Amino acid sequence: MKHLLLLLFITTYSFATMQLQSNYFISHNYVALSDIVTDVQNDVKLFTIDATRHTKRIKSKTLLAILNSHGYKEYSSKHSYIQFTQKSPINTSKIALSVKKNFMSHYKEIKFIAITIHPRTYLLELPKYYEVQLPKNAYLKNRGVLFIKTEDNKKIFFNFAVKATLPVIVATKQLKRGDELSRLNCKKKSIMLDKFHSMPLQKMPIQKYEARHRIKKETVLTLYDVLGLELVKRGEYVNVSTQDGRISISFAAKANQNGRLGDTIQVINMHKKRIKAVVIGKNRAEIQ
Repeated sequence: MKHLLLLLFITTYSFATMQLQSNYFISHNYVALSDIVTDVQNDVKLFTIDATRHTKRIKSKTLLAILNSHGYKEYSSKHSYIQFTQKSPINTSKIALSVKKNFMSHYKEIKFIAITIHPRTYLLELPKYYEVQLPKNAYLKNRGVLFIKTEDNKKIFFNFAVKATLPVIVATKQLKRGDELSRLNCKKKSIMLDKFHSMPLQKMPIQKYEARHRIKKETVLTLYDVLGLELVKRGEYVNVSTQDGRISISFAAKANQNGRLGDTIQVINMHKKRIKAVVIGKNRAEIQ
């Protein structure tokens, strides 16, 4: 009974505790209680923002003590310092649109909730003409750093964050190396965009893939985790087709190599002649 009550207390406490953010973006040149706490009854100014730096860095212990003195004891922090950054009075919608287009080009069914853009230094205005440059694999993470390139080749850096959902394929059971992917061991699932080490699989069916290595249950499958399914095995007979003008010719030949979809393999026909053909399906190849 005591253990149950202790567990209940810990669970209730963990839900009641609120984590401080590492960085708060504010619209004015001071930090107010309402910048941290929502639905404040009596708002007060806590700190002044440095006019030359436009930021204020506070020890989390100090900030927690101040919040506690105002009656807000439910806060905690995972960070040693909390930063407050004054928002630049600029319109970043054009930059946000570039980020959105970049992600949409990789995730056809992505649903955006919010895209935030913040300059890494305080800016009073943006240049009239500029080009947005994102890192090569920016779409694999929900946050990162980009820059805009001005006409005189100056680079201005920004932090960006994307809050969105997208469909992915997850393993519904543990997969062994070489296991063929199917609806029996995988499913489509919508998740919040976080970060991937490689491009995630997004569509079913996925029968053309097999596991590259051992994969744990509930793992989001990426191109790093899969290989094209071996459709031709060495020693098996395959149906080889070719086109000679308007005439289609097909014959049986013995595969001299394993082959995945799109691979060029060597086959041996009935006359023992070695021929190169491209794998186009299960035990099917084509001379191109």
